[in-house]
Order: sequence, then structure tokens, then C-alpha cells
Amino acid sequence: MLSEMEVFIRKSKFQELWRILKAKDVLIIQRSRSRWLKEGDTNSKFFHKCLKLRASRNAIKALRVNEGWMVSPSDVRRKVVEYFTNHVAANGWERPRMEGVRFDRLSVEENNCLVAPFSLLEIEAVVRESDGNKSPGPDGFNFRKFV
Repeated sequence: MLSEMEVFIRKSKFQELWRILKAKDVLIIQRSRSRWLKEGDTNSKFFHKCLKLRASRNAIKALRVNEGWMVSPSDVRRKVVEYFTNHVAANGWERPRMEGVRFDRLSVEENNCLVAPFSLLEIEAVVRESDGNKSPGPDGFNFRKFV
């Protein structure tokens, strides 16, 4: 266990560490900005080739559907919109009805038995009959210690 003085020293050392790490990050950002100001944005041929290559990889040039290949951008766009419109559209369907089906109902006495409060004797009987070696309750104890 650390003493109060050791805890205070540890906290101050961690604060100093985080301050130094943050200052280091700020220094790295400042260096990158000064380098960019010094060298500038070169707009090189290599940079533009990389952009064009990425755009061509990400482009959808053709789309295969049941009828065949869609090549024109308007056909591809139309098929994609059509697919997702059909995919997320709500289908109207008729719910099944329970007409003519007879359900058993509880009598008033049976219903009163279901909503009646438990008696102390019923609770004691259930606790005594239960297997007390099950998972512990919210207090961390199971029934076995009390029965």
C-alpha cells in the first residue's frame, strides 16, 4: 500500500509524463506544417497517377444482373436504385386471422387465485423445498446457508 506522499508523487509524475507526451505531439505537427510550407504542394505526376488509380479501382464500370451486363453509368445507377428500393420496401401481406378459433377462458375464481398475494406459509414451503445449492442471490449467499 502506498502512503499519501507516494500517491501524490506518483500523480505528479504521471501529469508530467502526459504534459511531455502532448508537447511532443504538438512539436511533430509543427514540424510537418513547417516542412509543407518550405517544400509546398508539389502536385507531382506521381500524386495524380495515384489519385487516378484509386478512382479507377473504386469505380463501378459494369454490373451483372439476371438479364446480362449493364455497362452504361445510367443503367448501372438505375439497377442499383431498383435493387435497394425493392430490398427495403415494405411488402404488404395480410395477417392471419383467428376467427372461429375458440380459446379457453379463466373463470373469475381462477383469475382471483392468480392475482392473490402469496401467504407466508406458501413462501416458507417453496424456500424449504428448493435446492439451496444454486447460484447466489444479490447478497452473494445461496439458500443452503439459511435452510
